[in-house]
Amino acid sequence: MPDLITHVAVSHLIRRPYELAKHKVGLPFRSLFYLGTILPDILTRPFYIIFPATYNWTFPFHTLLGMGLTTLLLSQFFDAAIRKRAFINLAGGATLHFIVDALQIQIHGNNFWLFPFSWKNFSYGLATAGQMIEYIPYWIIGIIIFESMVYLIRKKRQVHS
Repeated sequence: MPDLITHVAVSHLIRRPYELAKHKVGLPFRSLFYLGTILPDILTRPFYIIFPATYNWTFPFHTLLGMGLTTLLLSQFFDAAIRKRAFINLAGGATLHFIVDALQIQIHGNNFWLFPFSWKNFSYGLATAGQMIEYIPYWIIGIIIFESMVYLIRKKRQVHS
């Protein structure tokens, strides 16, 4: 769970400035972006934690290829008019997930970016997952400060309009 909070917090701090710059609310697509950032873990971790023997069957969903195919499949459930944007947001969130994972020190290989062509684990190894958890309060405080600033700026613009 804390790892999911880290992924959503990072995605929020990256996605919101884009929306603010474009003057779009984008809530449905923001939700898909958030879903994309947690999707690789949701599709794999519960299964191989409860049933360790399923690891070899589930880990392909925690790869770029696996997530690319999964997000492509999921986007087909959306109306044709928004299908492309749904795919871009799901895939963008999933890609951000892998970038954040690459910052962690991996005990077991978990970042097979070139799967099935390579089994080389890709990681910058900046912090362990446990160390990332320690930063959750800072992520939450950062989001609260960021959103408070957005609120105050919007309120100031409404007063001057």
